[in-house]
Amino acid sequence: MTLSEVLSDAYAAVDRQGLAVFLACLGVPVVGTVAAWIGKGGRTDRDGRFFANVAVGFGLLALICEVLVIVIARAAFTANLMDANVLLLIGPPLALGLGLLGVRLVFPLSELGSARTARSALLFVLLVIAIIWFFGQFRGWGIVFFGSLAQLAALGALVWFLLRRLGRGALGKGGSPPPSSRHR
Repeated sequence: MTLSEVLSDAYAAVDRQGLAVFLACLGVPVVGTVAAWIGKGGRTDRDGRFFANVAVGFGLLALICEVLVIVIARAAFTANLMDANVLLLIGPPLALGLGLLGVRLVFPLSELGSARTARSALLFVLLVIAIIWFFGQFRGWGIVFFGSLAQLAALGALVWFLLRRLGRGALGKGGSPPPSSRHR
């Protein structure tokens, strides 16, 4: 069995269960939000924060997996996105959206580690895409910078700083500390 057959069979298996995957993408954020609301009502809101992080983290993980599958399908199989199961396409973005909206009703998003990680990961990916697009506009050695060497160094340092900070926040290596470390 080749890798191509394994990936094709895996997509076919998930495609056959498309409705169940879609319902899970809708159900996990709703159940997570309700569990976070119930957990917040206890003596401390630690359990509520855990369930809120799980709901947002599930949506983020589902969206990342979907993007990876789309990239692999386009690169390895030259598959057309219009031929994919629509339930599998809209489920992960809905999971993340419902998770963020529901959890926001219970906790401020700035207090949740998963929401900060999602923000950092999104900004990191957008910055990397912008850099790839920028360098893709030039063929060969045709990059000309109309400014001083100090301005070019400052611009390079800014991009490096942003990539480093957002990468650390997205990958969980020394990101910004939570706004409050005390339990209520």
